[in-house]
Amino acid sequence: MLRILKKKIIKIKNNYKFNLLAIIFICCFIFLIPFYQVFAALSCSITTSASCTGTVLLRMSGSSNAHAELPSQSTSAYNSNVVCCTGVTGLSNSCSESNKAVIAKLSAVTNAHVEQNTQTSYSQNACLASTYAGDQITVGYQSTNCTGYDTTLFSMSNTPTNSQVGGPSSYTNKVCAKIFSQSITFNISNTSVGFGTLSPTGLRYATSDGSGSSSEVEAYNLSVRTNASSGYIVMLEGNAPSYNSNIIDPIGGTNMTPSPGSNAFGIRAVATGGVGAVISPYNGSGFAYDASGNVFDTLAQAISGDGNTTTYSIRSVATIDSLLDPGTYSTNLTYIVTANF
Repeated sequence: MLRILKKKIIKIKNNYKFNLLAIIFICCFIFLIPFYQVFAALSCSITTSASCTGTVLLRMSGSSNAHAELPSQSTSAYNSNVVCCTGVTGLSNSCSESNKAVIAKLSAVTNAHVEQNTQTSYSQNACLASTYAGDQITVGYQSTNCTGYDTTLFSMSNTPTNSQVGGPSSYTNKVCAKIFSQSITFNISNTSVGFGTLSPTGLRYATSDGSGSSSEVEAYNLSVRTNASSGYIVMLEGNAPSYNSNIIDPIGGTNMTPSPGSNAFGIRAVATGGVGAVISPYNGSGFAYDASGNVFDTLAQAISGDGNTTTYSIRSVATIDSLLDPGTYSTNLTYIVTANF
């Protein structure tokens, strides 16, 4: 996508200063979760309705040999034994949430027996839900303990159906749950870099202080971390540097090192740590630039998430020909990191 411009032929006297004083990098974050989400485990206990500061999943008439009612009910005899859960942001008991799991099915909204969620005798669902689409919710039924899960919700006198309920230690048939909270973090080291004075006789590399360098250096870096099972992608959008109607041509989708005086702009990236990797055309020893002001290009990706940080060292090069009008050339580049939840 090289843009061919009509250039005014001028005579270069001594030093025309072709300054890129401010390439502004604006980092955007797609996927609506907090920038830094704390990894926490689901924790549930039996307490009173008044003492529960979390989310009530089930109400019971006693600590053992009890009937159950849905958390939406308010029968006073059930106030002293509620399954109260905390530890995970966005926790919900709503069966209307798209991200949910049924913990048990009840024979009625109150004064009910329960059955496992695989059964079909009862029609009232008690749910464990999350407002975050990326959270993975798992409910299971085990004998003796809830090994492999975050917490024990309650226990059942019988399985798989027509059961009374009790606290976690009342019966050997345990109702277990866990929530795997997926998250992503993204950071950019600098918001402004520059090449200094450009010349047709050499290559210039961007630096964080804006003065530029005649040798390749890191201009800024991106750091990305996620535990999302399918990883993430890093995308880039923005025009090549310009001044009025003049533009320093983007190198395009082929990785190459431009020749001095060829009028070119590009970047490349080097990944360290984690499972992230730079992809073509930005992963070679040369440079490329195949994005624009309305076209995103993929810079890097991780096909899985291991919870470790990958740092992408971004290097940027520019050179001009002798026909380009002098002035301050600038642009905005936007990076978007999207988790594949």
